[in-house]
Order: sequence, then C-alpha cells, then structure tokens
Amino acid sequence: MRFFHAMDLRPYFNNRGFTYESRCGEGRLTMGSSSFPAESIRFGRMYRFGGIPFRYQTSEDGDNIETSGQTVALPWMPGTLDCVHALGVSANGDSFDRVSFVAGDRLLHTARLALTDFVSDRPAFGDRLAMTLPYMHMVSGRYAHVRPNLWICSIPYPGEAGAARALVFEDNPSMHIFAMTLEYRRSPNGLRTVYS
Repeated sequence: MRFFHAMDLRPYFNNRGFTYESRCGEGRLTMGSSSFPAESIRFGRMYRFGGIPFRYQTSEDGDNIETSGQTVALPWMPGTLDCVHALGVSANGDSFDRVSFVAGDRLLHTARLALTDFVSDRPAFGDRLAMTLPYMHMVSGRYAHVRPNLWICSIPYPGEAGAARALVFEDNPSMHIFAMTLEYRRSPNGLRTVYS
C-alpha cells in the first residue's frame, strides 16, 4: 500500500514567489520581480491536488526553491520510495532539467524534472495542473490580465536503485519548487499521510 510524506522545504528556500499586495515589490519569481498573490493561499495548510497532499510554507528566506544545485535530504521512512511529487512552476518559458538521487557519494538514479511556465494554460510536459490563481502581482501592484498556474511534476523512482538519501537539483534559475511530497510503498497497513 502507499503513503505520503509532505516534506518541510523551509531550510532550502532561497526565493520569494508569493507576496501580499502591500509588499508586492518583494517578489522574485521573475527577473521583473513578479509574484503570486499570497492572499490566495494559506501557508502551513495542507492542500490536496489529484489526491496528493502538499503544504505551502514560508520562511525568512522565501517560499520556494529556485533550483541552483541544492542537495535536499530525504528522510528515512518505513517503506520504499516510489515517487517524488514536486509542486512548482517554470518562469521565462517551459523548462526541464535533471534531478539526481544519491546515497552519500553514490549516484543511484537520474530523472527529469519538467515544469510548464506559470503563464501557460496547457502542460508542456507530463506535468499536471495543480491550481490557478486569480491574478499576478507586479512591482506596480495587482495585474489581473494573467491568471497564473502551478503545476505538479511526478518523478517515479525505481525501488531497485536502492535507498536514496538525498536528491540533487541542477542549476536552473527558471525552475521553482514550492512544495514536495514523497510517495512510498509499504505493506500491509494501507494508506496514511505523514506530516513533517
């Protein structure tokens, strides 16, 4: 059976993609300092998209990972990693890059992280629509002519590759990860969700 682990990504945040209207000039999702409206979500709350739980979080350093070669530790769980679900967007066009699964200095598996641009209304890859926000924030304020989308990229992991202890992103400043949930297989006790 399967269960989910919604990760705490706050130690890895390095970019601010959500802003409140009173502080919309602090957005850094794009080079033009645009951002998503923080009024449209609740930080700390669990959301389910397609049956997968995700949690938006925020810290002093931002609310998302702009991929720049980070190594993100994966927790030990009583099961076999089956899939990594990443909630995010690409900025400045659709984008994909490699993500590596490692255990210490051993490379176990590589896969593709692919995310559609937030202004696109159709997925460019195999990613799926998570949610549509009502407007954007620009430096000058609310911009209602764009209804941005957030996407889910699901990355299968072959259990026979071994127990991964971390995943490593490439350096691609166009890609932004807001939440990440790990899916595990375990027998025989069924479905459960783990919050961290």
